[in-house]
Amino acid sequence: MGDFSRYIGIDIHKKTMTWVALDGRKREVGSGKMPMGQMEGWAKKELKAGDRVVIEATGNSHYVHGILKVYAGEVLMANPLAMHDRTKARRKTDRVDAQALAEALASDYVKAVWVPGEETRLRREWAAHRRALSQQLTSTKNQLRASLYRHGKDYRGADILDEKAAQEVKNSHLPEMVKSVFLSHWRMGRALEQEIDRLEGEFSRESLRDDQCLRLMTLPGVKAQAAMIITSAVGEIDRFETPKKLASYSGLVPMVSKSDETVHYGPITKQGRSLLRWVMVEAAHGAVMTPGPLQDRYQRLIRKGKKPQQAIVSVARHMLELVWVILKRKTVYKHATAKYLAFKFRSVLRAAHGRCPRMAAPALMNAVMGWKACPATPS
Repeated sequence: MGDFSRYIGIDIHKKTMTWVALDGRKREVGSGKMPMGQMEGWAKKELKAGDRVVIEATGNSHYVHGILKVYAGEVLMANPLAMHDRTKARRKTDRVDAQALAEALASDYVKAVWVPGEETRLRREWAAHRRALSQQLTSTKNQLRASLYRHGKDYRGADILDEKAAQEVKNSHLPEMVKSVFLSHWRMGRALEQEIDRLEGEFSRESLRDDQCLRLMTLPGVKAQAAMIITSAVGEIDRFETPKKLASYSGLVPMVSKSDETVHYGPITKQGRSLLRWVMVEAAHGAVMTPGPLQDRYQRLIRKGKKPQQAIVSVARHMLELVWVILKRKTVYKHATAKYLAFKFRSVLRAAHGRCPRMAAPALMNAVMGWKACPATPS
């Protein structure tokens, strides 16, 4: 644990922060409350190399951690779920929470989370923004269909955001106000699609410069966007000793209730990095459409009586374990076929640069897989 003279718990919010400092015998030796804007000045004046500080992981905790670590001996970021019994008492104030954090720190009870570097943190924000745009686009499409359903109409084309849908509504006998609402959502949806396409190009260019992303793209269902999200969410693969621990980090493992010889397994925990869990499920949907071991695994689960969504989640967890192997051993997915990879890398190169020279995709494929020449494509 190291030799520290003070243990400081800080309860941070958007506008204010409250701190309590304890000595080695857990006696209070300082406390206070101030606006967040004064935090750096306080840290520079108050903190010393012999101080050990703890904050809870929250929206602005990485920003606070970056400032405090310059002045304190050690700064930990606590997992709020693991600290629930210490910080959620009946008597709850900011000062009580800060004191509970300080006491836990002095007792070496804090369950600290890994703090990623700046580049990984920025990638995570980037990936979260891309997911948010996808959710907004889905919501916009639902609103478009709902505006038609309310008046007994439906659009049966391939995509409700195409020009044909807008023209059909314009030429319909719907009230003008309904048309206005529909076209307003339609324009927003088109703008979201354009922004997503622009981001796809950025993701593709960045993934082509990252060896980890290129190796992950040999997995079925994993393209540039998914590879970027996975690498940013996982961070340093060495912090996960086994594939199971990585799966647990994503929340793709079942709940377990065990007493004596009785064991009950429930649905997945959904505790962990939600962005990683989401992208693995999305990738699994694509993987089961591609002939190979992952598709076979999905169909085998369906034959055993699993519901489609349960089977998809099982495939997603298995794929995440494959991710651990690929990143840990710096290898590739050995069941990838030349035909599948050529198609995938060609689409990534086009998204990145707007074009793909004839031999660019095979050359990239050979470099990633370590092939001297493209193997014969299975018939």
